[in-house]
Amino acid sequence: MKPIKMPKISPGLARKGAIPAAFLAALTGPLALDMLVRWEGDIHKVYADKLAQGIPTFCAGRTDWTAKPGTLLASDFCAEVNKVTLVEYGYAVLECANWDHLSPTRLVALTIFAVNVGKEGACKSQAMVNINRGRIVEGCTLLAYKPTGAPNWSIADGKFVQGLHNRRKAEMTLCLKGLV
Repeated sequence: MKPIKMPKISPGLARKGAIPAAFLAALTGPLALDMLVRWEGDIHKVYADKLAQGIPTFCAGRTDWTAKPGTLLASDFCAEVNKVTLVEYGYAVLECANWDHLSPTRLVALTIFAVNVGKEGACKSQAMVNINRGRIVEGCTLLAYKPTGAPNWSIADGKFVQGLHNRRKAEMTLCLKGLV
């Protein structure tokens, strides 16, 4: 398997200026890591994720088409991979987010959401659109619920998955922390 490297700051993110220390600390802190491992697991063997078209997956949700299913991974390797995953997806969220409407916990919630739905899915979501417009409660709520009240982002393989909805509710709660 190819080595995992810490992501570089993209030109789009660099144009936004220096990343606040509180955001960097949140992405690399215990809350983010605990939440990532809680919802993604910490699997030290590469497996083909059936709910994600068979993409090889390992550690806490890291995907890589070049990884060979069945490969065993060391705990230290996964610890590094998990940190890189949080920073990489956190940078993607920072690039598409209006920083005026972020808090460290909101950044963690949106990063964990992005790890699961993809960078583009998170950045183009109505949740992010609303948060960026300053409609934070509405945006955070959209992580777990559609405007109709039905579960949001909780379908896999065409079926409702309670575990995904539980995850969405946890992300929503963290996103709303300090507001309600």
